[in-house]
Amino acid sequence: MKNAHERFGKLMYRRQTEKTSTNLRVFLDAFVGEDGGKAHLVSVVGGDVEIGALAAAFANGDSFTVESPYGTESIVSLGEKPLCFRGSIVVHGRKRPLRHLVSCSRELAETTSDGKLLLISDDNSFIWSSLVSHYGLPATPEWGSWMIRQLQQQKRIQTLPGFGYVGVAVKATRKQLLALLARGLRNRQLRFPAQNGPVEWPAIQLVKKTA
Repeated sequence: MKNAHERFGKLMYRRQTEKTSTNLRVFLDAFVGEDGGKAHLVSVVGGDVEIGALAAAFANGDSFTVESPYGTESIVSLGEKPLCFRGSIVVHGRKRPLRHLVSCSRELAETTSDGKLLLISDDNSFIWSSLVSHYGLPATPEWGSWMIRQLQQQKRIQTLPGFGYVGVAVKATRKQLLALLARGLRNRQLRFPAQNGPVEWPAIQLVKKTA
């Protein structure tokens, strides 16, 4: 991919103890965070030693510095008990594969939260299907456009800082979403399907941001 390296940021991790000193710098291809020093998604590539050390640092809740492709820096942490996934990337001409580490916060992976849902996409169809699935809402795909507009007007959908993917936080409880659905049905902005039967949801694919 031409000029792909220009879309990479950097992650710097430093730790000093009485006996050891750790100073790491790796390439960062995706990051989603939140104000207040929170990191929710981190995707880095590096060697065996760097990735192993970072996995341990993330697990400990250590802070690290993120530099975006645009030069802005922030000090963040993934918080307690983040999820970590490791893989390998074979690069032509390189003897050893690169190691790939993707980590996400517990808050991002949380399946029982009520009031705030973190998502790694700003696609309206994805946001709506995620809300319906997460909260068990009795709803159809066709109701998504109206519901998303209402949430946007109420400023309940907020874009999160980062790059690689566009993260959003949807701040609404199940009770508030059900109240919106009831209002839409009463005002006939939303209509029940003409026939009984299963609700078919379209396939949705996450797309990485390239610019």
